Amino acid sequence: MKKKLLLVFIITLSLNLTAQTYEDMVSRAMDYVEQNDYAAAEQAMKAALRKEPTNPNNPMLMVNLGTIQRNLGELDEALISYNVAIEKYPDTPFIRHNRAALYCEMNRFDDALKDYNTILASNPKDLEALYRRGLIHISNKNLFAAEEDFEKIIELYPENLNGKTGIAAIKKRRSEWKEAEEMYTDLIYKHKSNADLYYNRAECYLRLNKLASTENDIKKALELGYAGAPIYILRGQLRLAQYEKRLAREDFLKAKELGADESIIEDFLRLCK
Repeated sequence: MKKKLLLVFIITLSLNLTAQTYEDMVSRAMDYVEQNDYAAAEQAMKAALRKEPTNPNNPMLMVNLGTIQRNLGELDEALISYNVAIEKYPDTPFIRHNRAALYCEMNRFDDALKDYNTILASNPKDLEALYRRGLIHISNKNLFAAEEDFEKIIELYPENLNGKTGIAAIKKRRSEWKEAEEMYTDLIYKHKSNADLYYNRAECYLRLNKLASTENDIKKALELGYAGAPIYILRGQLRLAQYEKRLAREDFLKAKELGADESIIEDFLRLCK
C-alpha cells in the first residue's frame, strides 16, 4: 500500500511540475530547500532545466543544483553541475569557490588548489581563497606556502581570526608548542567562546606536559560544543598520561564511534592494556 501511495505521489508531483512555468519550478525548489527537503528540491530544479533547457539563467541554476546535490551526498553529480556552470562562466569566483569546496569534500585537494589559484590570480585579496589554500598547503606539508597565505591575510586584515589560527597551526606542525600556546592564549582572550581555540591550546598544553591546564581546556571546549572525535582522542591521551587507562579506553572508543581512523584508535587502545 505504501509503495502504491508513493507512486501516486510521484505521478502527481510530476504532473504538477509539468503544468508549472520555469519560474514556478525554481521558486518551488527554493521553498523545498528552506524546508530542508533536498530530494524534492533536486527534482523541481531538474524539472525547470528540462522545461527551458536554453534559458540563460540555467548556468546559475546548475550551481544551486550542485549545492543541493552536495547536501544529498551526491558528490559526483554535484561536480557535473558545477562543471557545467563553470564552462559557461569560467571567471566567476562564486562558482569556483563552490567547486573547490566540493573537491575538498571529495579529498581531491590538488583540484581544489587549482581552483583557488585561479581565484587568487584574478583577486589576490580573496580572503576565503587565501585561507582555504593555506589549509591545503598545510595538509600537503608545504608549510612555507601556507605561512605566506596566512601572513597575507593578516597583512590585509590584521585582526582576522583565520589568519592568526593558521599561523598557530603552522607552529604546531613545527612542534613549536610554546609559541603556539601563547598565540592561542592571546586569541582566547579576544574570543572566549570559541571551542576550537580551547581544543588547540589543550593540545599544546599536553605536549608541554601541563596536564591540569590540558584538562581545563578540554572541559571548556566540550562545554562550548566541541564534539568531534579529535577531542576524545586528546582526552584519551591526557588520561593515559594520568595513568587512567580505563577512562582513556572509553575516550578512544568514543572517538572511534565518531568516525576516527580505526588504525590510529587501535594503536591507542593497545596502550590502554
